[in-house]
Amino acid sequence: MIKKLLVLVIISVLFLMGNEVKSQIIKGEVIGGFNLSKVEGDRVNNGIIRFNKPGLVGGLGVQVPTWGNFDISLEVLFTQKGAYRRNGPYPDSAKPSYKSSLNYAEVPLLIQYTDRDRLTIGTGLSYSRLVGVKWVVNGRTLSESILDGYFATDNLDWLLDVRFRIYEQLKLNFRYSYSLTSVWSGSEDALLETLAGEKQSMDQRNSMVSLRLIWVFNERQSKRNLNEAVNE
Repeated sequence: MIKKLLVLVIISVLFLMGNEVKSQIIKGEVIGGFNLSKVEGDRVNNGIIRFNKPGLVGGLGVQVPTWGNFDISLEVLFTQKGAYRRNGPYPDSAKPSYKSSLNYAEVPLLIQYTDRDRLTIGTGLSYSRLVGVKWVVNGRTLSESILDGYFATDNLDWLLDVRFRIYEQLKLNFRYSYSLTSVWSGSEDALLETLAGEKQSMDQRNSMVSLRLIWVFNERQSKRNLNEAVNE
């Protein structure tokens, strides 16, 4: 997975170098918001539409205009994911609860299309590196270190992104992400099992929705410079 990250970074660097003459039209972003997530395959929120684990997301990004109304977007984020349910895998427990808190350093790369300078739709991939974990079942902490090896340190997600302009350079952003790789890396013996005999899967995927606010810098100058470059 680290090799995939390096490929993404190299492609991004080569792209920016190839557009060096347009360096003045790069747009910057400040990003902040919250997430609601679950983990498919952990037998906690399977088949439930609700995303029960709240979390925060924040970071910085850049947008590079390419052709027409298309942009390439690269972000660096801190993202909190995981799963939560008040009634966890052991319903006979005095404290039947389940919570996995998974914190990631995330690098999304997207291609975006903007319609009439108001609505932006994008899709892409995101590499994430696990930087913190806490796994608690029925009040008992099973893991609070990435070195325990229960959860994968590298993950790759698919993203769907929609943005609306709400005031000048301020945009409201809705994003959905789903893991393309399993977030579980522990042994099969470490998987939890319910009283009904339902066992957690070795194939567990993060599923998350995000609501974010994005403030874009240099947007007007970027549009002006791009128009001038097209008209030359």
